[in-house]
Amino acid sequence: MSGRMPAVDAAGAGDASERPRWSRVQVLLHWTVVGLVVVQWLTYDAIMRTHSSLMRPRPIDLLEHAVHTWSGIAIGVLMVARLALRMHRGRNAIHVHFRERAAAVVHSGLYLALLAQAASGFTARYLWGGAAFFHVWIWKVILVLLALHVLGAVFHLVRRDGVVGGMLPRRRAVRGAPRGKVESVRWPSRAPGGMAS
Repeated sequence: MSGRMPAVDAAGAGDASERPRWSRVQVLLHWTVVGLVVVQWLTYDAIMRTHSSLMRPRPIDLLEHAVHTWSGIAIGVLMVARLALRMHRGRNAIHVHFRERAAAVVHSGLYLALLAQAASGFTARYLWGGAAFFHVWIWKVILVLLALHVLGAVFHLVRRDGVVGGMLPRRRAVRGAPRGKVESVRWPSRAPGGMAS
């Protein structure tokens, strides 16, 4: 798949067969970043305890602190990759209605906020501790944008318009199957002699 967004008609609906499909790399990057953001959420308290003179850190806090730091750096690297891939592949959707414009604002906001979050975290950790103030507030912005993003996904799920399906991992299409029909693929097993059966 090209990874490009389909053009939409004047009603903003578009043909169901032309619903957004992203490449496997884009889907993988999306869900990897989602997982890493969850890791950030789960390890955030360790940062507070290891930097506070009023809180007693737990034995595992130093490990969680390192996990938080490195997963944050990974988010920054992956978001740069996502942005480069998005710019390379382009996007040809015509934003006509408020929904499309709102989705574009939320997506762009998430890209910028996640990049700013990674940059401010790196700066606070290695260059200037004062950047921690911005790091905390950018996280609050990310939570708002994530909530809007999830609400948008729920909206599309309720409408059953196929938009969410475009970002879900998919099975390989069987060669020769009717266009648009996807069937599960069974990989050939190896016979004792090394030949595929």
